[in-house]
Amino acid sequence: MKEQEILDFVRQMKPTDHVVLFYSKPEDKREVLFTFLKTGLDQGKAAAYVATQESPDEIREGMVAFGMDVGRFEDSGALHVFPYKELYFKGGSFSVPNAMDLLKALYADATAKGFKGFRCAGEMACFFKENALKELVEYEKALGRSFEMPLEGICAYDANDLAEKGSLYLELIKAHRSVNITGPLDGVASSC
Repeated sequence: MKEQEILDFVRQMKPTDHVVLFYSKPEDKREVLFTFLKTGLDQGKAAAYVATQESPDEIREGMVAFGMDVGRFEDSGALHVFPYKELYFKGGSFSVPNAMDLLKALYADATAKGFKGFRCAGEMACFFKENALKELVEYEKALGRSFEMPLEGICAYDANDLAEKGSLYLELIKAHRSVNITGPLDGVASSC
């Protein structure tokens, strides 16, 4: 997909959509994920961003530069920017049921506050950082190609983390409804 097609796609995502983004440059990741979240916020939905490669403050600064009114959205409860340890590795280790329960709680909180839906973007590099690749695959499979609850989510993977892990690419692709790729993915052809 070309960049504009990807941006159009993420703007139009629907409830239960669970998609994967493979990117090779941080600015591509930001463009896609911020477009995805901003569109949802502008539609009256709540949104969450799970940060790994950048701190939550860096993500907030990037969102402001992108044109998002982060202060207003956070004050209203529409936007949450989490460090990965508060969502994926809460309590020091990863648990599929705990992560699923936290997603369900975020969705329930958003709808209880009157938001029209919920969008979540997660940087998945933390699973590589924490050496939890088996748990990552279990989590992605548990989420399913479509979410059981009507939320929209993008799991973002840095292609550099996946170099030489061709079988993992295939597992991740199978676990999602749609695949979006920005930039070259060095090492994919030779790894798959």
